[in-house]
Amino acid sequence: MDINSDINILGGVPDYDLVRVYIAGEAKDKSSDEIQREYTTVKTEKAFKRFQRAIDKSMNSFKTAELKDMIQTFCNMESLDETMLLMFFWNMSVNNEMFAYLNEQVYFPILFSGRTIVTAEEVLACLKELKQKEETLKKWSDSTMSITASKYLTVLKKLGLVDGGIKKKIVYKNLSDKQFVLFVYWLMQAEESTNLSDSSWMKYGFMEKQYFIERCLQNKYRSYINISFNGEILRAEPIMTYEEICHECK
Repeated sequence: MDINSDINILGGVPDYDLVRVYIAGEAKDKSSDEIQREYTTVKTEKAFKRFQRAIDKSMNSFKTAELKDMIQTFCNMESLDETMLLMFFWNMSVNNEMFAYLNEQVYFPILFSGRTIVTAEEVLACLKELKQKEETLKKWSDSTMSITASKYLTVLKKLGLVDGGIKKKIVYKNLSDKQFVLFVYWLMQAEESTNLSDSSWMKYGFMEKQYFIERCLQNKYRSYINISFNGEILRAEPIMTYEEICHECK
């Protein structure tokens, strides 16, 4: 597993509109100093460059050209909103292995159990267990581990997935039609298998497998996605390009 401190750093980014700015390419012709002054309240160059590196690695990197087209187009079209934050969550989960691991081991089990509260202690316990088998984590101090656990929840809060103070409350998501279409397009790129019904990424749509399949088969999505299902294998193909789907779902 690629272990890094991006979760800690991204938990400290004051405003995630900075992520949108980078992905959209709004600042590509500006110097780091200009971006720092115009788009942030970050006071030191050192702190800003840490944010910049973490954003580029965990959020402004893309598994495929199609995902880049979709997320970049959306960031150029829209202001920061719930849908864009979901895209950031999905993309960071593909790019950052430790973030995805904590999602798999802590966030999603709590979400699907129906519980309402997640604590930093639960995240820390997961990290301590991971530390036993990851050499890089064995070098981390107890303090760094605790900070990472707390910052993980802070990132989820900034992404609109939890709310509250010390004890974070799960914000349950029910994807709108637009969000669902964008999710399926994302899933078709995140998942390497052509059978989406067995995808480990399916849970990122915040729904159980049976409901996901039923929703895919609804007629209202047929103008966006070609779906075939034989009772076991669910295959999907995009009808539009990844840039076009953003304009269609605006």
